[in-house]
Amino acid sequence: MKVIEDFNSSVPSNFSQSLDREIPSSPSSITLAAFGLAVNKTNSDVLLLGEIGIQSLLGVPQVLLTVFRNTGIIGTIQVNTLAVNELRNASFQIIDKNPPLGYHSYRVTAQVLNPLLNQASAVGPISLSGTSISPVG
Repeated sequence: MKVIEDFNSSVPSNFSQSLDREIPSSPSSITLAAFGLAVNKTNSDVLLLGEIGIQSLLGVPQVLLTVFRNTGIIGTIQVNTLAVNELRNASFQIIDKNPPLGYHSYRVTAQVLNPLLNQASAVGPISLSGTSISPVG
């Protein structure tokens, strides 16, 4: 059996096309959502759920979403668009297996990988949530 130890979320927007945050070209990035979460027991897991709405503005950008625990990368998601002005929702889940004990910062960033004549914006929804789950005992 498992026990939920902590939960937190960052929800800048629940709605599609409710924001307009330009996604910079690599190697720059923009933080879209961030929160802190406690891990209180060894052998715990953190379940991260996210949804990021992206719109291509010019060309067919490839957007890289990167999920961090503190300063370390724990997952990446590549989102490709196929047409100008296309709206694409990227949903993802990542399990952070056995993170160190303590209070951790989790965040998701975005960057355009192919910047030559390609632009994209984060337009919503944008959400990232995390649940710290520990074993009983």
